[in-house]
Amino acid sequence: MALLEDILDPIKNDLIRLEEELAELVDSNLQPLTGSSSYLLNSGGKRLRPALVLLSGKLFDYKFEKVKPLAIAVEFVHMASLVHDDVIDDSRFRRGSEAVNYKWGNKVAVLSGDLLYTFAASSLTKLEDSKYLKHLLEAALEMTRGQANQTINGDHYKLSFKEYIKRIRQKTGLLMGKSCLLGAKATGAGKADQQKMEDYGLNLGLSFQITDDLKDLIGSREELGKEPGNDLKEGTLTLPIMIALEESPRSEILRNLLGREDPKRNEIEKGIEIVKGSGAIEESLKYSKKFADKAKAALPVARQNQEAENSLRIAARFFGGEEVRGRTYLGRGLPVQGST
Repeated sequence: MALLEDILDPIKNDLIRLEEELAELVDSNLQPLTGSSSYLLNSGGKRLRPALVLLSGKLFDYKFEKVKPLAIAVEFVHMASLVHDDVIDDSRFRRGSEAVNYKWGNKVAVLSGDLLYTFAASSLTKLEDSKYLKHLLEAALEMTRGQANQTINGDHYKLSFKEYIKRIRQKTGLLMGKSCLLGAKATGAGKADQQKMEDYGLNLGLSFQITDDLKDLIGSREELGKEPGNDLKEGTLTLPIMIALEESPRSEILRNLLGREDPKRNEIEKGIEIVKGSGAIEESLKYSKKFADKAKAALPVARQNQEAENSLRIAARFFGGEEVRGRTYLGRGLPVQGST
């Protein structure tokens, strides 16, 4: 994904250093679960959250050593949430590879997630300002609440738009918001700019999650690393599915599909067709763009690094589903109009 490389260009050397540090920390600090943790680390993640820490810091008085422990902590929290989610959802694959829970079993997967969470928190206790840890724990707490609400209450196929936004705010938006805030705070940003960066990250996270949910429906197997329509298979309500349930004349077929234990591939493909034919893809993209626009509007003017600010603006456009320089995060699934 060449455009993503362009977005990360202002921090590319520090991302290489960070990757080396992550690998070293997993090898030296996460025994006896080094194998499963290292496997998860090397499973092809974008490192979006630590990148947001670094790019946010670049807007201010940036020093890599100041932001490094924060970038590591947010990535470990993110990794922990993924492995726990896979156990809860009984997911067989993660990023095109066998999930930790299937490769090592649920017990090792849960313990790996626990260890990643606790190591992330303990690493921030070494910092002088306890508010760094406070911000990280706030995000981790809400992520857990979001997953718990989804697991315990279920969807019952009557999730309101407000409830959906609250869910993706908890599961995705808050950690991205805190990633940006932490990067800004560590590099000397004032409270007003810290709040602006948190608002940027939160809205970017909401936009990103909506677009990611769309990608599950319109992406190819090669792009996704798994068959499209996994949310339909798992009975998970996302914004495009919710809209299709309201708008499609074939909504009853879709509702029955969501309630099935183990739907067949042809049934899932039919469900995807129903969602696509309802106008839900286009409507969801409008919401994604709305949050992407809010993210861009929240950004403070860069005092130190205009390239980093430009990267953050492009990231909002790209992850919001807009076509940028001939590329879109949605891949080949949908030709999205946008400026180059």
